[in-house]
Amino acid sequence: MAISFPHAKKLKKHNGFHSADRITRIYPSPVCFYKLKEKNNSTVKSLVNVGDRVLRGQKIADIDSFNAVPIISSISGTILSVTDEMISIENDMLFDRIQPQFANLDSKSLSKEEYLWILRECGVCEVRTGIPLHVLLSIKKLPQYIILCCFDSDPYVSSPQGACIGNVPRILRTLELLMDITDVKHAIIAVENDMRRIFSDFKYRLRYNDDISLYSLKARYPQSDDNILVKTVTGKNIDDIDIILLSPETILNAELALKKSIPVMKKIVTVSGDDIIEPHNYNVPIGTTISSLLDISGYPSPRVVINGGIVDGEEIHDLDLPITPITKAILAFDDEKNIPKYRNSIK
Repeated sequence: MAISFPHAKKLKKHNGFHSADRITRIYPSPVCFYKLKEKNNSTVKSLVNVGDRVLRGQKIADIDSFNAVPIISSISGTILSVTDEMISIENDMLFDRIQPQFANLDSKSLSKEEYLWILRECGVCEVRTGIPLHVLLSIKKLPQYIILCCFDSDPYVSSPQGACIGNVPRILRTLELLMDITDVKHAIIAVENDMRRIFSDFKYRLRYNDDISLYSLKARYPQSDDNILVKTVTGKNIDDIDIILLSPETILNAELALKKSIPVMKKIVTVSGDDIIEPHNYNVPIGTTISSLLDISGYPSPRVVINGGIVDGEEIHDLDLPITPITKAILAFDDEKNIPKYRNSIK
C-alpha cells in the first residue's frame, strides 16, 4: 500500500514520464560553457588557457581541495574564453576522448579512500544538491541508512524516474557497493506509486535482499523534499537521524566512475511546458546551452523559460546559460496562461 504525509497536494502530472520509456541523447551545442562555481561546491580555477585544445573527458578546472569536484569537458575542441566564472569551448565535433585515468585499476583491491578519490576525480556529485558524492560518503559518523529517492514530486519533472528505466540492476549493484564502502547496513529505496514498472523491477530483484527496503509513496507534492521524504520512510526528523540521501542518476554516475573510470559529462533533463509539445527526458552533454536544448525540443522562442521545477524553479532570460550537473528540468511556455496558477501559491 502506498503511503504519504499530512497536507500532501495532488497535482496533475505534466512530466512526460508515461509517454516516453526512453531518454533521447542529443549532441552538444557548437559552443559549450562550463561554470566554475556550482551550488554546494567550491569555486574551482581554470587549468586551461585560451587557444588550448581539450579532449572529451579532460579536466579543465579544479583546486587543491578534497571537498571540491573538478570540471570536466564534455566535448573536444578549442578554448575560446576563460574568466573567473566560466570557461567556453568551441566544439570541433570530433569527440576525441582522453584516456581514462583509472582504467587499469583492480576495483576489488581498492581501499575506501581510493574509491572516494576516483569519485572526486570523475566529478561525481549528488544531482539534487550539487554536494560532491565523495564528501557525502566520507562523513565521520556511520549513517543509519542510504536513502535512494527515485522520483521528483514536482509535476513537471521526471528526470529521476527516467534514470531508473532499464537501469534497476545497475542501480542496485552500485548501491550495494556504496553500502560496502561506507559500512552502511541498510538502504531504503523510495518510488512513487504511479511508477509501477520501476517498482515491480525493484521488488523482483530485492525479493531475497533483507538489507534494502522498498517503499511505494503516493504521488503527492512535495513528497521528494528531503525533510518530508526522510520523515515518511523512517518516521524520524532529518535532524534526528544520520542518512545519506542519493538520486538514481548519481548512482549511475558513480557506477561509470568506479567501474569504467568515465567522468560525469552528461545530465538527464526533463523538457516540458505548453501542452503543444510532448514532455520528454533528454541526455544532455554538460555545457550545452539551454537555447540549443529548447531548439531540439521544439521550443525555439518561448515567452517564459523556467530552470527547475514548476513550483520552485527560477525564471531565466539568458538562454545561453549552460546545462550543469544539477540541472533537472527546463520548462518552456509560449503562452503565459498555460503556467499553472499554483506556481506562485505553493510554499
